[in-house]
Amino acid sequence: MGKKIAFLSIILLMVVVGCTRKPTKTAQGYWDSAAINFEQRNYEVAVQEYEKIVKFYPQDDMAVRALFLVAEIWKSNLNNTKKAIDIYRKIISLYPDSDKAPNAAFMIGYIYANDVNDQGNARKNYEEFIKTYPDHALASSAQWELDNLGKTLEDIPQLNKLSEKEE
Repeated sequence: MGKKIAFLSIILLMVVVGCTRKPTKTAQGYWDSAAINFEQRNYEVAVQEYEKIVKFYPQDDMAVRALFLVAEIWKSNLNNTKKAIDIYRKIISLYPDSDKAPNAAFMIGYIYANDVNDQGNARKNYEEFIKTYPDHALASSAQWELDNLGKTLEDIPQLNKLSEKEE
């Protein structure tokens, strides 16, 4: 019985030590590693490296930028809009005063409108964006998206005028 308890204690200690690992790089080191992996199209590894900045250096200026890039990778390179939305929400939650929080809020509406085709959630998120950030540079874009939600490109008069000028 005593040997079992000692063995289980050792296993538990190994798990605890493994979960509380210390960083092996600086924030810049993780950033550089992520950028290299991204360039090499190792997107999952890039995400892991960016996330280590947030984990080990959450107060560093790079943390919110790293998280924003993680969301972009999930959306554009790994084609997982649900994960991207989750990361954008995490930015708003963890870094509400950062300059990336409004962009993250806008992107949630944008993904619902243009990638997921969920007009209800798109409307809700765009309206929340305008209410929360009425003076932000993207407020007019959010309003434009709301005004044209559910329309095809042919149904948007401003776009028809542009295509007529090109012809």
